[in-house]
Amino acid sequence: MILINLNVTMWSNIIEQERQLRAEEEPFVLATVVAYKSPQSAKPGSKAIIRPDGTVTGWVGGGCVQPIVLREAKNALQTGKPKLLSISPDVAHEDWNGVKSYRMTCEGGGSLEIYLEPVLPKPELLIVGRSPVAQIISELGRLLDFKVCLADPDISKDEFPDVDLVLTDLSIVRQRISERSFVVVATMGNGDEEGLQSVVGTRPRYLGLVASEKKSKTLFEYVRQKGATDEQIALIKCPAGLELGSETMPEIALSVMAEIIRVRRGIEAKAETAPRSVPFPVMQEAGTTGAGEATDPICGMTVKMQNARYTSVFEDKTVYFCCLRCKETFDRKEL
Repeated sequence: MILINLNVTMWSNIIEQERQLRAEEEPFVLATVVAYKSPQSAKPGSKAIIRPDGTVTGWVGGGCVQPIVLREAKNALQTGKPKLLSISPDVAHEDWNGVKSYRMTCEGGGSLEIYLEPVLPKPELLIVGRSPVAQIISELGRLLDFKVCLADPDISKDEFPDVDLVLTDLSIVRQRISERSFVVVATMGNGDEEGLQSVVGTRPRYLGLVASEKKSKTLFEYVRQKGATDEQIALIKCPAGLELGSETMPEIALSVMAEIIRVRRGIEAKAETAPRSVPFPVMQEAGTTGAGEATDPICGMTVKMQNARYTSVFEDKTVYFCCLRCKETFDRKEL
């Protein structure tokens, strides 16, 4: 009965934290055990929430399982793509897409399959201006699952009931812009200088200006006189949008959103295909694998150097181990 109550409490905590993180638009990974072979403490349905800083709420396995889950959860947050982890003494699913296989190296044995689901907030599309192009971009952004924010001194929520946020004070616009934001200045003759000045100097994932080459030169000279540097101005894509031969307002808006989607998906694809560290079960030369981490040369487990209880000195270098057994095995080999 005590165990059941503990499980119910843990489940309630996970549900509550998941609800809170979603409400606060904080990224996290929901890890769920979907299958196992004894002996394993985690069972199908066991869940854990993993935050970007490595904080874990819940339980999906310890020992050599935990560092694998943490490593792959971090990767899932970068790519935004879910995956199934298969951790087993028997290599499986090698030819399956969406599955990452690891060999179980824990002394206790057993097998686990854990589904990692990244939960990411919608990217924010911040549009400065209320021109016809701005209106169409906002509609496309909503259809493409962006959180849409419109900023203009003369705008009202009644005018744009479907957008997520309306800002009438341009002085607070830059406070909303982060490295994850997508920003478009589409004032198009109505408050161009104020609109561009409200965002110049920020560093979002995308910053575009809807203007002709002639008009943009005038605007860039204006913000330069106000203190903007050439480096800051160079970050502004102008004219915003892919070159599609656009002529009409909808075509211009489409070209802008096409460019934003290319930036969004291009960055994620790069993260997915970036070189990765050597997989966990492969034996590596003793040494660091990341900030404050080392690889146990016996079992291949990742060890945090700061808290490592078992170490040896070999050829004037400190070697780190996950347990006494690995340390003793290493020491016997090197005698």
